[in-house]
Amino acid sequence: MITMALGCLSLIGVATAQIPGGLKEQRGADGEEPATQVLSDTLTYNDDNKTTRFTGHVIMTRGPLTLVSDQLDLREDLAGDQYGRATMHNDKRVQIRQENPEKFEVLVGLGEIAEYDGKAETFELIDRAILVRFICGRPFDTVSAQRIRYDQKTETYRAFGAPQSTNVKERVRSVAQPRAKIDAAVEACRQQVAAGVEPPVVPAMQ
Repeated sequence: MITMALGCLSLIGVATAQIPGGLKEQRGADGEEPATQVLSDTLTYNDDNKTTRFTGHVIMTRGPLTLVSDQLDLREDLAGDQYGRATMHNDKRVQIRQENPEKFEVLVGLGEIAEYDGKAETFELIDRAILVRFICGRPFDTVSAQRIRYDQKTETYRAFGAPQSTNVKERVRSVAQPRAKIDAAVEACRQQVAAGVEPPVVPAMQ
């Protein structure tokens, strides 16, 4: 197991739902939590147990956070806290993406399963999990494991090795660049944008 700080997580006929509360990773300038929007092919809601199932090219967005999956199950407890579980089919992986424009940073996470706990404010990627931080379109920090848990309050993550890891001997693998190198990349990107040149697009991951 490893514990590290990795910037701000910084965790997709269409049915559309606006969901207040939950996923408290970032607030707006006025201090209010942003609304959660979910697009999907189908939506099934059970009012008795406060659960909602979205299926078919599910896209969930909340502020700078985007989650893409084939199925998303949401439930809400009596206190109003939300809990979710996202999955994919056909050996693909759920994708979580969060952007931090001020730092020219994009955080991309993949896992066969993604779970979040709105009360604890944690997001977890499970099985063949990977988390990559891009600066100005280039990958800088990477961690891969069987399971990666991100704490939105402390902006740290924990990674755990197990048989469903993609690494040799089922261990955690982490590659982190020096802080000075990251700061230099951010400054270079800032100058590039000031000169009217758009930063490179983050490549697709799957």
